[in-house]
Amino acid sequence: MTPAARIAAVIEILADMQAASEARFLLGRQAGQWLRAGLQRRRYAGSGDRAAVGDLFWKIQRGRARLGWHLASIDAPANPRNITLAALVLMEQKSAVLPQLFSAEIAHAPAPLDDREATLVAMLETRDFTDPAMPEHIALEWPEWLMADAKAGLGDGLARELAALMTEAPTDVRINPLKQPDRRRLRDQLAGRGIKGHPTRLSPLGVRLEKRTRLEDLQEWKAGLFDVQDEGSQVAALLCDARPGMQVADICAGAGGKSLVMAAKMENKGRILALDPDAERLEKSGERLRRAAIHNVERKLVAEKWSNRSWRGKFDRVVIDAPCSGSGTWRRQVDARWQLTPEKLDKIKDTQAILLEKARAMVVPGGRIIYITCSVLASEGADVIKQFLANAPEIELADITDIWGDTIGKIGGGACPPTNDGLLQLLPGRDGTDGFFIAVLQARLR
Repeated sequence: MTPAARIAAVIEILADMQAASEARFLLGRQAGQWLRAGLQRRRYAGSGDRAAVGDLFWKIQRGRARLGWHLASIDAPANPRNITLAALVLMEQKSAVLPQLFSAEIAHAPAPLDDREATLVAMLETRDFTDPAMPEHIALEWPEWLMADAKAGLGDGLARELAALMTEAPTDVRINPLKQPDRRRLRDQLAGRGIKGHPTRLSPLGVRLEKRTRLEDLQEWKAGLFDVQDEGSQVAALLCDARPGMQVADICAGAGGKSLVMAAKMENKGRILALDPDAERLEKSGERLRRAAIHNVERKLVAEKWSNRSWRGKFDRVVIDAPCSGSGTWRRQVDARWQLTPEKLDKIKDTQAILLEKARAMVVPGGRIIYITCSVLASEGADVIKQFLANAPEIELADITDIWGDTIGKIGGGACPPTNDGLLQLLPGRDGTDGFFIAVLQARLR
């Protein structure tokens, strides 16, 4: 593909997304799915072409609010061609070569610029992508209606953390302690295959890769020596402090990332009951468990409104990997921030409260509930826990700093980040992880 054809491909993918949105067709389909579909139609594209198309596409997705603000400021519609032109001028500084790229003389190139587009390019040339006149929510690519919630969750770190969520996320892998107890050895094995990385700062199990790499074909992957998992998720799983012989419930276990860590720390002794209403995710977790040689996890598909009657007072640890906005992972799912609505968030928060009540009934006296969200919003973190504790006198906050020392610190991890009233927030800007909220709740002995 020529550089012009790559630009044309991006415009076409954006046009497909816009048409589907206007027709209310395939709503909820993520940007990455649209990109993959567009590239599949261009099977002739080489790896360099695919990388270049993806690079421009993701730049546009990460700059969507700012690009739209610039176009609105000069009364230009935010259609796919204009958005792409704005990105090429403001983000890539390619205005001088646009007449050559938008040309009828090049096969598969975008159509030549018309007079309005030429005027648009000239007007954009006089502007800076980062403009001090932008409202804060535009400059930080954040939904305006969520700014107060994010401020409550992040405080003085708001600008730093939301800016970090605009960047590309790293790729972290985690050793399987049952098969590969030394992450330095894994790092060296990967380096021998040309994949460079370094130990993660907080998690004692992780290696952060220098660049995104396909891993599924590696012998070490197939042998179950490691899995892909963000450092923050690794930390959250370790703070569950699952020990050999325990009975553990993993509510909303999903693809099993945290169950894998807990099972390894339990040395396959005891039981983890992994619950989820999504059959596809549970099936995926089964594949990961088999590869890792984990056999103390019982997977169970539950209804969306499931009963915990038979599991009351049975578990030493009840882990709630709660459904949430996912705002702490929005650097990975860039367009998810624009798909969330106040109505959706209200339903999610209702579910979080319900799950905490289920966990309250399932935990044994002296056991713990671990509440986890990949969110930076106060309404999904501290606010939820405060409301729960107000109505659960037999439950109290555990000292998460002490738990960190007994789990992560004991096996060589980094120091615990600052806590707030006993609650832990892992942050992309400060800690380099996805955004996670973690609360460890102790059931009093009766």
